[in-house]
Amino acid sequence: MRVARTVAATCLIPAALVLAACGDPASDADPQASSASAASADPSGTSSDPSGTSSGAPDDGGTAACASANLSVDVTIQDAGLALLALTNASSTACQLDGWVTLAFERADRSTVDVAQEQVEQPGPPLATDLDPGESAFAGIKWATCDPSSTDCAVATTVRVGAPGDSATVVARVIGIDGADLVGELPIADVRVGSIQPSTQGVVAW
Repeated sequence: MRVARTVAATCLIPAALVLAACGDPASDADPQASSASAASADPSGTSSDPSGTSSGAPDDGGTAACASANLSVDVTIQDAGLALLALTNASSTACQLDGWVTLAFERADRSTVDVAQEQVEQPGPPLATDLDPGESAFAGIKWATCDPSSTDCAVATTVRVGAPGDSATVVARVIGIDGADLVGELPIADVRVGSIQPSTQGVVAW
């Protein structure tokens, strides 16, 4: 019996050693490595925050189209039958211009002058242009000069301009070649309207 008890006690020792060796591995791990693992798994960590925004995020609704009432328009005559339109955002919020303006011509008594108009892709297709308050987009217009006494010639004293997609128009300031406001009659026929562009590059070179 004494031999049996000795053998049993001897068998218990390696079992205890095995249990110690198979204990919780985290208790023996490097505490710095454990901290790093916890940080990377933490959803509130900045390195894995899914709520972060990037500068390339798309705009939710895009920029609203400019209304005619938002615009201040200058028509600056460059040469006989050629003018540069400057369309300035006169509102307090950003807006977008894309396409072609509409033109309307009036006599001194405010009656409408019928003038044939054609939209042309000059100097190229229209470029959608976002305008912050005070910023401008541009377009060129060309027309046939004519004899005011001719039945094919329209004589206007007021030029009105409408933003793309807006049936309303605003009175434009017409500036002569000398830089002064143009006062008097403007004989005009067969108008061609260029596309809206973000700069003056090439807009009257066609």
